[in-house]
Amino acid sequence: MTSLLYPLGANPDRYDPRDFNFNSLVGVPMAEAAKVVDRKFYTMVNHDFRLNQGDEGTCVGHGITNQLTAGPSEHDAYPDFATVATAHEFARGVYLDATGDTTYQNGAYPRDACQVLLDRGLIDSYWKVMQVEDIITCLLTFGPVGIAIPWYWSMYYGNGQLSKAYGNFWIKYNPDSEHVGYHYIALTGIDLAPDNGAPPFVRVENSWGAGWGQDGTARLTIEYLRQLNIWDNWAYIEKPF
Repeated sequence: MTSLLYPLGANPDRYDPRDFNFNSLVGVPMAEAAKVVDRKFYTMVNHDFRLNQGDEGTCVGHGITNQLTAGPSEHDAYPDFATVATAHEFARGVYLDATGDTTYQNGAYPRDACQVLLDRGLIDSYWKVMQVEDIITCLLTFGPVGIAIPWYWSMYYGNGQLSKAYGNFWIKYNPDSEHVGYHYIALTGIDLAPDNGAPPFVRVENSWGAGWGQDGTARLTIEYLRQLNIWDNWAYIEKPF
């Protein structure tokens, strides 16, 4: 029942010694790099709609599409993002290439989808973003981060659990609620010093359509992010066009 209303579709990470660690890319202590700025938001540069994976378990394909569309820069390599229909099919295509699953229901490993982008020549490299401090640094200095996290019933919108405070929607994490699976989402913004008394947060770009949260987005506190992080987080370096 839950999966039909709010499909997930990320498979938990499997260790691979070939992973590239984002920390090695930065080359400086995370705490030092994070001092550059305290907030940054990336715009969905190629479209003004919100993707919806429907009743499919293709969140990895859709989350990756949201990551690419959010920048940090716009270039001509992504014509498939021109309309919601073509962007949706792009996301399904990434999922299919990563899994071979023609039912679009069995879920995907985010790393495999990253490799699809690399094989297609759409990115220059992908990097594993291990710790929350690395996520913060990547958002502040490089660009969006895709994360696969455990999803609990309390985190859904539609059962009264997505709270509204400080003028926005917030994901409510309650580990005592039912664990329903894993979900891949794009983080497209961060604010470590909100000026309205809100706690530090990251902005979640989801793939459940514009009716979820605030136009398809919600906020997740850094505190909750620390509790949910399972080290299955990915960033891309875009090819120079």
